[in-house]
Amino acid sequence: MKVFIILSVAISLAVAASSSSIDPDGQGKKIQKRGVHHVEKVIVTKKVPVPYPVKVEKKVKVPVPFPVPVEKKVPVIIEKKVPIYIEKKVHVPVDRPVPVPYKVPVKVPVIQKEYVEVPKPYPVHVAKPYPVYVKKPVYIEKTVPVSVKIKHRKH
Repeated sequence: MKVFIILSVAISLAVAASSSSIDPDGQGKKIQKRGVHHVEKVIVTKKVPVPYPVKVEKKVKVPVPFPVPVEKKVPVIIEKKVPIYIEKKVHVPVDRPVPVPYKVPVKVPVIQKEYVEVPKPYPVHVAKPYPVYVKKPVYIEKTVPVSVKIKHRKH
């Protein structure tokens, strides 16, 4: 068992030593591995052959000696078509006369008001029930265990 552990440690050290090298592409990538614990360092550098131009626009307020035309936003009202309903009375000729309901006034006799006395509720005292004790003997039937000794006769 010890031999297996020693061999595996030796193989891992050999692999770690051989893997710490610079990338063959020449891009500057560097990877390091040490022992059982893997420590990785990655350094990436890219070679740019010619610097490319970068345009940077900065907004700076500078006083201008002459008037500059500025576009102003003007609100424009757009008309929306909405349906409008108009009610018109159209005269239609009728060949016979239409009966019109006529309300006849009905006279109802009004009787003089009468006042009737209605008894109002009033509180009434109600006695609460209370316990009444009656002197009377109370008989309770209970079975009482009694020990009885039986003597055996000898034959």
